[in-house]
Amino acid sequence: LEGKEYADFYSDFASIDPAPPAALLEQAETVETLEKKLLGTELPLFLRYRAMFSLRDLASPPDLPTAVPAVHALAKGFADPSALFRHEIAFVFGQLSHPASIPALAAALGNVEEASMVRHEAAEALGSLGEEEGVEDILKRFLSDKDQVVRDSVIVALDMADFEKGREVEYALIPEAASA
Repeated sequence: LEGKEYADFYSDFASIDPAPPAALLEQAETVETLEKKLLGTELPLFLRYRAMFSLRDLASPPDLPTAVPAVHALAKGFADPSALFRHEIAFVFGQLSHPASIPALAAALGNVEEASMVRHEAAEALGSLGEEEGVEDILKRFLSDKDQVVRDSVIVALDMADFEKGREVEYALIPEAASA
């Protein structure tokens, strides 16, 4: 896309994505066709990312009829061979904060063979869902994880969960900075 075409695009998300969502560019795209592109490891990464961000946009707002199917399609991206790709799936789930993503995020966080950056992003995405039943319990199971990145991410995620529940005005306060 050229600059103006992309600049005129509207999304619920303020992020600058590495690829423009395809669904709004090609109106014939469906959750099913986007899922095939998302999972098509033979395709260029740019096209797969377009599918990822299109599915994200089809999942927001969460009451859209395409929301849950789009979340389920995105969750299949956790099987991708690329840790960077799986990390981006978890990041998108954090943007969405859709309850249908909880099982996939919990599985990614709980997979001790998973890359630290993926587990980190899964923890923080779960933190954004802190008001959902059971999320804090999932996170607390990883407070003693062997991986320092995961432990630290879970601490931040639990703080985010408190914020989401309205128990805190700010999240991720560092104790030394908060008392200064």
